Amino acid sequence: MRECMIGSHPGGRSLTERLFALAGIGPPGRVLDLGAGTGESVRYLMECGFEAEGIDLLTGKAPDRSVRFGDMRALPFPDECAEVCLAECSVSGCGDGPAALGEAFRVLRPGGSLLLSDVFFHHVENKGPCMREACSEPGLWCKEELSFSMPEPLGMECWRKAWRDAGFVLKGLADETPLWREFFLESLWNGNADPACVDFFKKAGRAGCGYFLAWLWKGGDHGTV
Repeated sequence: MRECMIGSHPGGRSLTERLFALAGIGPPGRVLDLGAGTGESVRYLMECGFEAEGIDLLTGKAPDRSVRFGDMRALPFPDECAEVCLAECSVSGCGDGPAALGEAFRVLRPGGSLLLSDVFFHHVENKGPCMREACSEPGLWCKEELSFSMPEPLGMECWRKAWRDAGFVLKGLADETPLWREFFLESLWNGNADPACVDFFKKAGRAGCGYFLAWLWKGGDHGTV
């Protein structure tokens, strides 16, 4: 899925601001951006006064050294080294969502927060045959395809279970689906949505694709950050 994301993520910097506002988190503190892409959020957080660092498997996308090579499924950081982990539209496309959530929990200090934005689907029942060359009904997703990097189709219950299994407590949740729609329309308008992206969004629309913000808390004696 991540290959279909145009630019950065839905909402851009304003969505990052809303994530931190949802949790009531401000500087100082160390933030690890997991799947940081071009490093836009890392640079913004540094401007705000955070100690921020990003990792991504494709570090060539960043114009500076704000992002270094790293896999969010096996983070190159010691235990309990950060106050905040940020994952903007990266967990669902990382290849192993539960592993990424577990790693975020490991590197957070007690009382730390994972700020997460990602997609979910309202309609996760079997939608028909997979998208294959020989598919008799192209344009539909099967149940397995709706799962992406998670063990089950990405309804909100799948997300909630994954968060609990990783050890997190859900402290805040916001539906930002309109931003997802705006993101697609803007990409079409600007002419930078390739055919694969257009196909993805069409299929996602049929599955009732939504977009959310979540504040996940790692319990501890020190309360929230």
